[in-house]
Amino acid sequence: MTRYLFLAIILLTLVAAGTYVYLGGTRDPKVTLETTGTPLYLAGQPYYGSVRGDEFGQLFRRAKEVQTQQKRGSDLANLYFNDPETAHDTISAFIGFTVADTTRPLPAGFRYRLVPAGQRVVAARLSGVSYLLAPNKLYPAALEAVEKQKLTQRGDFYLERFGAEDASEVWVGLK
Repeated sequence: MTRYLFLAIILLTLVAAGTYVYLGGTRDPKVTLETTGTPLYLAGQPYYGSVRGDEFGQLFRRAKEVQTQQKRGSDLANLYFNDPETAHDTISAFIGFTVADTTRPLPAGFRYRLVPAGQRVVAARLSGVSYLLAPNKLYPAALEAVEKQKLTQRGDFYLERFGAEDASEVWVGLK
C-alpha cells in the first residue's frame, strides 16, 4: 500500500510540473522603463471592495463575455488604483478591455476610461504564458525593477493587459 501511495505522489508531482511548464511557468518577463506614447482607451466597469469578493470575479467574466460577443478591443485590461497589500485586501479597480473606437455604445453598466499618454511606467511583458500564471510572474518582476533602480512608485496606477496568444503585460506607475 505504501508503495502505491509513493507512486501516486510521484505521478501527481510530475503532472503538476508538466502543467506548469505547459502553461509557460518557466518563462521570465522582460522589464523596461518607459513613458507611454499614446493614450489607451478602456471599456469596462469600476469596482471597489474585497479582492476575494464574488462580484470581483464576475466583472472579469462579464468583460470577457462582452469583448467576445461584440468583438471589441484586442486585450482584456484591468486598471488598479491602489495596492491591495497595503489597503488590507480592499481594491479600487476598473475591469474591462481595450478599445480603439469610443463612439460605439456600450452595454448597461459599462463605461469608457482613458489612460492618458505620457505615463511613466515600469513595464513587464511575457508571451506564451497563460493568464493564470502571468500576474504572479509580472508583478514581482516589475516591482523588483522599481526597487533595483531606486524608482518611486505612484501607488495608484497598475495596469494589466492580457492579449492574444498569451501575451501579457503589467505597467506599474512611477512618479
